[in-house]
Amino acid sequence: MRRRSLLIFTTWLFVSSAYYGVFVWLPSRLVTEGYGFVRGYGFLVLLALAQVPGYALAALGLETIGRRWTLMCFLVASAAGCLVFIAAGQPLLIGAALLGMSFALLGTWGALYAYTPELYPTELRATGMGMAGAIARFGGLLAPSAVGLIIGAGFEAAIGLFAALLLLSTAAIGWIDVETKGQPLDLLGGER
Repeated sequence: MRRRSLLIFTTWLFVSSAYYGVFVWLPSRLVTEGYGFVRGYGFLVLLALAQVPGYALAALGLETIGRRWTLMCFLVASAAGCLVFIAAGQPLLIGAALLGMSFALLGTWGALYAYTPELYPTELRATGMGMAGAIARFGGLLAPSAVGLIIGAGFEAAIGLFAALLLLSTAAIGWIDVETKGQPLDLLGGER
């Protein structure tokens, strides 16, 4: 289980870092750059509402195309949202990129929460999921500080770093090469 665990834990670390790095720094940074539309609670509510269909689409994908592919698709979509944000220079495009990132990142979380426990046999499932959650908390703590260090090079560099972490997570999930959809959980204990 070592290889599988390292890959899924890396994904949890990187996804958490990207999620909290983006949403902790982004609103205040945009306000200082003159994009006041993110200051109000209305836009923050809109960002939160954009997450609901992302979560719902992830649930649909989990049951149709499978856990692994759904997760990889949402990771790529999350990275794409970061890259669109970097390229956007107009308030409308920035708002659309933020909504897209919010949608895709919550879909990523939904798929990750479904896929991770299924990678472990019953006797290790709680331990595997607990470790993943602990590593995610570490990423959530690390990300705002890391952004603070990177932001000197430019805010776009920080968002580009998060896009890279999300793409590396996609590769990590691809290397797991276990699809758990439709599989009896007691048969998933060994490396495949």
